[in-house]
Amino acid sequence: MIKKLLLTLLSALLFALPWWGAGGWSLFFAFVPLLVLGDMRPRFYWAWAALAFTLWNIGTTWWVGIATPVATFGIPIGSLFFTLLPFLIFHWFRFRAPRPVGWALFVTLWIAFEALFMNNEISFPWLTLGYGFADTPRLVQWYELTGSFGGSLWVLVGNILFYLLWKNRRERPWRAALPAILWIVVPVGASLIRYATYEERGNPVEVAVVQPNIDPYDEKFDGMTAAQQRDRILGLAAQAPRNADFILTPETAFDGDFWVNDLNRNAEIDTLRRFMGRFPDATLIAGATTFLRYDDGMPHRRWTRTDPLWGVSYDVYNSALGITAGDPRVQVYHKSKLVVGAELFPYPKVFGMLKFLNIDLGGISGSLGMQERRTLMTNPEGIRAGVAICYESVYGEFFTEYVRRGAQVMFVITNDGWWGDTPGYRHHFSYARLRAVETRRAIARSANTGISGLIDQRGEVIDSVGWDERALLAGRINANDTLTPYVRGGDYIVRLSLLVLGLCLLYYVAWRFRKRSLLLEEE
Repeated sequence: MIKKLLLTLLSALLFALPWWGAGGWSLFFAFVPLLVLGDMRPRFYWAWAALAFTLWNIGTTWWVGIATPVATFGIPIGSLFFTLLPFLIFHWFRFRAPRPVGWALFVTLWIAFEALFMNNEISFPWLTLGYGFADTPRLVQWYELTGSFGGSLWVLVGNILFYLLWKNRRERPWRAALPAILWIVVPVGASLIRYATYEERGNPVEVAVVQPNIDPYDEKFDGMTAAQQRDRILGLAAQAPRNADFILTPETAFDGDFWVNDLNRNAEIDTLRRFMGRFPDATLIAGATTFLRYDDGMPHRRWTRTDPLWGVSYDVYNSALGITAGDPRVQVYHKSKLVVGAELFPYPKVFGMLKFLNIDLGGISGSLGMQERRTLMTNPEGIRAGVAICYESVYGEFFTEYVRRGAQVMFVITNDGWWGDTPGYRHHFSYARLRAVETRRAIARSANTGISGLIDQRGEVIDSVGWDERALLAGRINANDTLTPYVRGGDYIVRLSLLVLGLCLLYYVAWRFRKRSLLLEEE
């Protein structure tokens, strides 16, 4: 009993360490204690595995519950399904299928479920194994080839090799040690060489990032008026260099009844446009809550709301607005990867009875509208920028769509203040560093309460503003037009995994049928 418990706790600890700031190294051994425990064939093995994965999830994502107690239970339960189920399916095949098939299923099942967790409406890919190296991007410069799922593949195969090293520790250990060592050393060495030799092209873009530090609980909706918040933001933005190309503000920074049907007649837009007269070559990227009013006969969307008093149907969006002095157009992009519970009620036909659990983060609770395709913001000089709003920077292949559509630099605008001074905002900032490596796009990040910063194309932080600081950060990042293999191919690691998974299952069925036929012939 004690041995089983120690193995379970060790596995949970090894999984959690990268999200506690210890780097991703422990992930290469995180499954090994569970595999060793599986060799013992204990009763209720599923319970030991469930305990390990649950402790990993709670130990690294507990901070989500600060915004709502529902998430304290909902996130671990959802995450447990997408971690425990593939592992138990592998465990069932492990002792029933040929060994190579079992190990192939271990890798492909896990990657398939990671991708499933990333691409459904109950999505929280925070603990994708490849994200464990977010604080050390110089070790995974090859993500420009594979994306973060390449990191998951790296970790999973590494666990197999170190498990086999443990199994063969008494007989020819070096024969098992060499593949395990090379599996880590070769990618790391190649990455360090790429890091040292990578050169950004000299296409400078001057960016000013506003961090207003407006508390989302005590100031955003109660302690300060919308005008006071606007004045604080513009007071900081006024300190930007006159040659700025872009000025960034955080997610939902401005409130002004922004109806996209007639933005050009909006008084708040006029105020912002007049302010930008100080920066004639710049575009303001303004985070805002916007609305779309439906005319009679227009088809409604799943997220369309109707005011019963006035009989008006409308959509609500979490948007980025691009505003330039002298330009009557307002560029608009609507956030499309929405936070479950706060901005998206998943699968309403299935979970409709649970709508009362919706999280209210700032008066825009309920399902928000989404935009099918990414659109870019362009400044007067023609520089093209993609604007990922908050959660969108967590999704690798989604992020690449901005770049495929022509983004030369990337911006992230967010408000991580809902979760206080916890590890969540630090994880979120680090994931942007991985996106920079995958796409080779420099990133400017505006966060309401921190961390705001500038990140170069190697994923290194040029400059940043920490938590709970009010500041304007100005600096230079380089534009890039080159497309990386990952941008071109997307998550092909997932597609290959699904192909191999299907072939393994077909092989297993054929193998079992042939084995059974041979037994019948012998009788």
